[in-house]
Amino acid sequence: MSEFIHPFRTRVAQALVTAALLAGALPGFTLAATPTAFEAVFEVHRNGKLIGESTFRFEVDSETWTLSTETRGTHGLAKLLGLEESSLSTGDWVGDLPRPARFEQTVHVAVKTVETRAAFDWAAGTVFSEHKDGETVLDLSPGVVDPVAAGLAVRSGLARGESEWRLTVVDEDELEEHVFRIAEEAPLDTALGCRDTQRVDRDRGPDSTRYTRTWYARDLAWVPVQVTHGKTDGDHMESRLASLVLDGEAVAPVAACP
Repeated sequence: MSEFIHPFRTRVAQALVTAALLAGALPGFTLAATPTAFEAVFEVHRNGKLIGESTFRFEVDSETWTLSTETRGTHGLAKLLGLEESSLSTGDWVGDLPRPARFEQTVHVAVKTVETRAAFDWAAGTVFSEHKDGETVLDLSPGVVDPVAAGLAVRSGLARGESEWRLTVVDEDELEEHVFRIAEEAPLDTALGCRDTQRVDRDRGPDSTRYTRTWYARDLAWVPVQVTHGKTDGDHMESRLASLVLDGEAVAPVAACP
């Protein structure tokens, strides 16, 4: 049983926070306007089988932003084990870039619960991280982000026409460089019809068998519509956008790709 719990914690919950979510969606982002509030629902699949559902909610004004996520197992062993994940990230803006203030994540599978927190003190230049192995104080420098704010930074870069990002991300007891690049541009069939997308991949180096790929829809203001995460020699996790509400209005499907 424990061998099953660990892949779910890392590949469902953390994958959605880091990738999607990169899944940290920021619909309607432009350099001159406040981003649009939204709610997005994703179906989560493991090795081609539906196992759960994730909901992302984004609230924003001219000074601050809040992104929350909820993931739960709805089918198979994910449901049997009571898989639940929730996260909350808050921050403000420095120019057109997100600056995190607080990050919290709780993952519950069977009888095991794992909590992760990060509190950013920009005046003191430190971030206080609480994680499964204890507590750590890390030095801050401009541009450091949490896993959710990393997604916001990538999406704001897409809006500016950028193609590569090197971000310093708080990863429990250390600061880790995450590299993202645009891999391809192509239409993609989604629950909302055919969408013009750019796929952004995380580059972990030539020796890594892990992959994280996120498809952002240009014609949906760079909303992520699909995220895949896993190992070439292991499990494959896939999150697919099922529905999207932008600024209180449901997005209607369009025709499928020809």
